[in-house]
Amino acid sequence: MKPNLILICLLLIVSTPLSLLSQSGFERKYKPGEHYRYRLTTQVLHNGAWQSTIISVCELQVVTDSSGIPYDEVHWISKKVITPKDTSDRTADAIKVQPYRISLHPKGQMNIPKIEVADMTGEITDFNTFLVAISPKLGVAGLKKKGDVYVQKEMLKGDFSNGKDILKGNDCLAVRVTLTDANKDNAWLETSFLPPADTCLHFLTPDMNTPVAPDTLNNFQMVRPFNNRYNVLYGKEYFTINSTVQKKDGKLKEATMVNKLSLKMKLYCDDQYNNCQTTMPFSIVRNLKVELIQ
Repeated sequence: MKPNLILICLLLIVSTPLSLLSQSGFERKYKPGEHYRYRLTTQVLHNGAWQSTIISVCELQVVTDSSGIPYDEVHWISKKVITPKDTSDRTADAIKVQPYRISLHPKGQMNIPKIEVADMTGEITDFNTFLVAISPKLGVAGLKKKGDVYVQKEMLKGDFSNGKDILKGNDCLAVRVTLTDANKDNAWLETSFLPPADTCLHFLTPDMNTPVAPDTLNNFQMVRPFNNRYNVLYGKEYFTINSTVQKKDGKLKEATMVNKLSLKMKLYCDDQYNNCQTTMPFSIVRNLKVELIQ
């Protein structure tokens, strides 16, 4: 399987009053026409063994829409994949992605674009998640001093299917954001995406309701095609993002994400996801870093 496709696609269902924005001290200040770049590095381990490191770069250009709302227009410009066997240049995939827009403005949108280049699903959704983690839509505008916490009341349900090598993909997460530190130049945020107390998923088969990890409900499921049959993964997912935000302009300076999944994998199932050949435990750890490089 392609490890960079274990992703989180968040559907934001809340907004923050504009009156709170002035209180944060690190709201995003856009300059139309500005260009800058980020490097996204993803290290993937399966069952504790290193599988790959993916390094991708995107360039952002600040634009405004017809209503005057500022956006970053995202252009993916390079991608390299390093595995135990070889290193490959996947830049051709990166540049196939049509430019799309996302915004940290309180009236802007953070929608995931339609995924038309399957091999770039990870880059598109992970980069979006890093920005979601510092978004006013997750309450960061109300965090004013070290130790302030925002707890998202509604659970966030994600859909990371792409119609190709991920036929179905859902997760359900509870969100907590903490302002861990701040000085005159930067603010540091910790955003945790955790299994909720009550699930918001409808699992594909009854057995998938049985917890994989003994301490929590399952909150992840995914279906991948395989030789006219299907592989099904389900279980527990959680991740934490630690972000550094520049106060002068509200840009994300750098951030790290640790994404862990404790799963069961049902292999070679029928179209009802039953009569599988076997079921086995499967763990995934993804360590990601995004850096402002220009």
